[in-house]
Amino acid sequence: MMRPRRRRLGAALAAAAAVAVAGCGGPDVTSARLADAVAGTFAHLYTRQQALLGRAAPPAQASAQCGRSGAGPDAHGAGDDWVCVVLLQLSGPVTQVSYEVNAKADGCFVADGPPNVVGGRTLTTPDGRTVLNPLFSFDGCFDTTSA
Repeated sequence: MMRPRRRRLGAALAAAAAVAVAGCGGPDVTSARLADAVAGTFAHLYTRQQALLGRAAPPAQASAQCGRSGAGPDAHGAGDDWVCVVLLQLSGPVTQVSYEVNAKADGCFVADGPPNVVGGRTLTTPDGRTVLNPLFSFDGCFDTTSA
């Protein structure tokens, strides 16, 4: 007589485990989440780059639009085929910088910029030091809690 009860209990535990595992599937990489993360990281690193070059610059304001090759505005998922166009607003006209982005399933990314726009891998500071250019290639993560 205990067998039907055990089966029900086992089935209930299996269903609960399936729901718990489904909730832990990792962050969803979406255009909006990636754009927010890339824009915020870029703005911070732009300000850092200007400081390294000895230039007084107000904190940068940036936004971004991200998409995948051949995908519409609802693009999602990890992959190395993302492109994010960063729009940088300073006192003058808006500057656009296009980054190739590798978005990972864990919510992190690596963005590689065009050297003809952001400069080479290294910069020379006003005092003659050679330092890494923070805008050449950067990485970051977006909010990895469920949305």
